[in-house]
Amino acid sequence: MKKTFLPLMLAAAFMSFATLGNAQTDKKEKKKEDKKEQTSTKSEKPGERKLHISDYIKVGGFINTQYEYTNQEHNDGSLAETSAFQIRRARLDVKGDITPMLDFRLQADFANSPKLVDAFVRVKFCKYINLQVGQFKIPFTLENPYSPLDLEFADNAQVITALSGYKDVTGISSYATGRELGAQLYGTLAEFERGGKKYPLLSYAVGVFSGVGINMKTDNMAKDIAGRIEFRPFLKDLKLTGSAYWGRYQDENMDNLLRLRCTGGAEYKNEHLTVRGEYVWGNTGFSMYNLPTLSYTEDRMKTHGFYVVAGYWLNCGWGKYDKFGVSQKIRPVIRYDYYKKDLAADNSASTYYSLGLDWWPEKHLQFRVSYTLRDVAKYDKLGHGFNTMLSVKF
Repeated sequence: MKKTFLPLMLAAAFMSFATLGNAQTDKKEKKKEDKKEQTSTKSEKPGERKLHISDYIKVGGFINTQYEYTNQEHNDGSLAETSAFQIRRARLDVKGDITPMLDFRLQADFANSPKLVDAFVRVKFCKYINLQVGQFKIPFTLENPYSPLDLEFADNAQVITALSGYKDVTGISSYATGRELGAQLYGTLAEFERGGKKYPLLSYAVGVFSGVGINMKTDNMAKDIAGRIEFRPFLKDLKLTGSAYWGRYQDENMDNLLRLRCTGGAEYKNEHLTVRGEYVWGNTGFSMYNLPTLSYTEDRMKTHGFYVVAGYWLNCGWGKYDKFGVSQKIRPVIRYDYYKKDLAADNSASTYYSLGLDWWPEKHLQFRVSYTLRDVAKYDKLGHGFNTMLSVKF
């Protein structure tokens, strides 16, 4: 009996130790798997999994402080002068990449009275087709998409201001900042490769918009259509564009007045040199009082203009240098700007010749200064303008 009991005790002890060893091994394996899963989660690509709002929200903005002086001698000998400081823009910008497929933007301006500037959502299906809905810049002209900090001068060219939804030639005050409420499709239809990097060969954007300006609700059945196409002729630094805008608007006297515009332009832009030019043409309806019928009828005014602008970045500076060995950037700029408000009127043309300097002492601070010689057809003598702007980007 004792001889039988002793082997049984040894067998039971061995099985206990084996079971305990397996349990410890299982715990170790589980710890390894948990650690591997945590490491895998940490190594996920940005945007695939976000646990906190700070993981996908970016808050920024900028402030433009401007001083402007102008003078123009009138034909009767009187002199018109302006001299003013102003906070040109005070923008707060919130951007969010919620998922790789979905992002949004909210931007407000507090310079004069608080107003919503951008408020849109983008659904990115693929490179060929994407959807953007909300309030944003219309896909019209080559210059309109530019941020104010990226432009060569403090102001847009005259024809861009008049026909691209800034201070619109119609006089409607809600047309501002080149934006509208609506929805658009955009994407890249073809690409080419240079130096191991892909560039868009042919891209597009086309949308339907309310046509009444920013922050305005409209229940009219007529909607505006705008679209832009961009082509790079197998050169990564050269871009050719064409765009069109068709719609209707309402003034205080009657509705369904025409807003028809089209453009063609080109831009060459590399790390240092920027050269851009664009022609814009428009046909705009106006309400005219008709005495025989004692009612308002529509009349049309044709407008056109073009500009050519060039600038060259010089990397230089002193003090603390960044990883590229540059502490600041300076860009001399020049622009020829022609605009004729009414093709049927001889004295409605104006030509501006501008010189300027765009200086970034460091990446958050911008200083601009420019001088403009103004040749306005309705005045016998030339006018002058001086503009300086200090901007802080955060």
